[in-house]
Amino acid sequence: MKSNQLFFLGAIFFMLSCQTPGYFIPDTQLQLPDIRKAVNAVIGKPRFVSTNGREMVSEFHDDKFQPYDENSKNKMRYQTKVVILGPRRPYEINVLVSQEQFENQTTSYVVRGLDEGLSRRRAMIIKKALNLSLERQSRFDGEKPF
Repeated sequence: MKSNQLFFLGAIFFMLSCQTPGYFIPDTQLQLPDIRKAVNAVIGKPRFVSTNGREMVSEFHDDKFQPYDENSKNKMRYQTKVVILGPRRPYEINVLVSQEQFENQTTSYVVRGLDEGLSRRRAMIIKKALNLSLERQSRFDGEKPF
């Protein structure tokens, strides 16, 4: 009886651990510079890039991925973070869209969490850009085959 309870408790801990937020693009075969170019084409010029170039954070935008206007009446703004995971190819790409809301009391923006729907939409756009880069790379040049 006690062993069943311990097994059940262990199974629950196993299932609840290692839940990484955001949306993943698995098995990306492109090289790191090509992935960065595709991501930059989608999110625009990054506001922040890590020292190894695998983590990029976009400028603030609205829910339609248009640049955020500070003068607008909209109190919500979003920010996309793209992380390239893995030591070598194939890479896995994690896309996170965080949501911030303006609070009048503190006159600042407060993080409200991740928007899974927007993370998925942004990841699909990045995936299309990666596929376009892969198609350009794998074209066969009939005049200069070697």
